[in-house]
Amino acid sequence: MSTSESKIPGGAPPQKGDRYVVLSEFEAGVLTHWLAPYTGGSSRSLPVGLEFVILMEPPSQATAVGAKPDPYERWETVLLEEGDRGAEKYGGYSLSISLSDLKAHCARR
Repeated sequence: MSTSESKIPGGAPPQKGDRYVVLSEFEAGVLTHWLAPYTGGSSRSLPVGLEFVILMEPPSQATAVGAKPDPYERWETVLLEEGDRGAEKYGGYSLSISLSDLKAHCARR
């Protein structure tokens, strides 16, 4: 059994393209991406009903996964401050979700 399988008891490890939905609110990393040598972010509460897609298969030593909310534009206004979204060099955002929170608060679609 790989390390990521052991971190998600009773379920297969997340794979690139897997879709999930938030069943209970929890804190996750919301990363901002910039058209500059900088990446920012903060911890935000992910609301019930938020759907997301896993961006890449996590390596065996991973403790979190990267994800893209869907629909992207709808959640962007909920998760990010206007100052970031409106900044000239703003290039997008993504989520960082711990494997333990994925198991405890989300369901695969």
